[in-house]
Amino acid sequence: MSTLKDVAKLAGVHPSVISRVINNNKDLNIKPATRERILSAVKELNYRPNLPARNLKNSETKMLGMAVPDFYNPVYASVIHGAEDQAANEGYNLFLFSMKQKGMEKNYFSSLQDGQIDGLLIANSISNDPEVLELKQTNKPFVLVNRFISGINNYVVLNDERGGEIATEHLINLGHTRIANITGPLYTSTGLARFQGFRKRLKKGNITFNPSYVQESEHTQENGYISMKKLLELPEPPTAVFVANIIVCLGALEAIYDHGLSIPDDISIISIHDTYVSSSLNPPLTTIKMPLYEMGQKAVKQLILLIKSGQEHGSMLENASIVIRKSTSVLRRPESF
Repeated sequence: MSTLKDVAKLAGVHPSVISRVINNNKDLNIKPATRERILSAVKELNYRPNLPARNLKNSETKMLGMAVPDFYNPVYASVIHGAEDQAANEGYNLFLFSMKQKGMEKNYFSSLQDGQIDGLLIANSISNDPEVLELKQTNKPFVLVNRFISGINNYVVLNDERGGEIATEHLINLGHTRIANITGPLYTSTGLARFQGFRKRLKKGNITFNPSYVQESEHTQENGYISMKKLLELPEPPTAVFVANIIVCLGALEAIYDHGLSIPDDISIISIHDTYVSSSLNPPLTTIKMPLYEMGQKAVKQLILLIKSGQEHGSMLENASIVIRKSTSVLRRPESF
């Protein structure tokens, strides 16, 4: 491979002049003929700048980190896709950390603190808030993705409350009043916001809130099954259910079928997140589509802005919309099962 000195020798100039021409440094007054000679030498020798060395000199790795709970959740797959595409457009690589891997939390914090990555996207709710607040004290650039932590202004979130409202409104418009909500963990900002949207829309529709119709669930299929089973065993079970996460919803669907019920004839069901599995279910699932890909893009943009300028910023993305399929219908069986 040709070196900077090889190009300088062929062009008859000092290596520093070559670097300035390649970097398009306009502060250096170079005659057009000299510049043309240098570019011709670069082309002839097929010279490529040593990007790792240049980044090291500029104290940059051009590497961003992103921590997610796991790689199997289709929700995070969409966020990762958006982040990867935007990072590539900005000239960065994206290194992924899965919290399923033992000890990974320590690894991604230390990777940022040791300068192995330029900045970090924290897209999981496993880390304890005190640890993230401690990371903030280091002044290392990071952005929270899909979560809030009090005292941290670097975040990109969705309007989850609005998503809960839209889902509940759809069920109300179909004539349902016995509407249940399988929430996400209410200690997370996303779970709480979607639940608040559910309650807000019930109140607006003059529907009495029934605490027995609320089941808090971890984001697992198993917990979705358990929560749905409890709802179906109530003396007066719901005729419709809003599930706050697609993975949880898969478990809820299984419980409904095991109970011998039909969707949507016996019970309507709607979930947050429109992923590739939603349309392939039987029946196809009515969902609330959230801008997950766009959230990944926006998070990378904000992180790079933070790296380059130190400018902190919080963003909430709107554009939640409903995708109506065959898992919801007009109320057909108001009586108990």
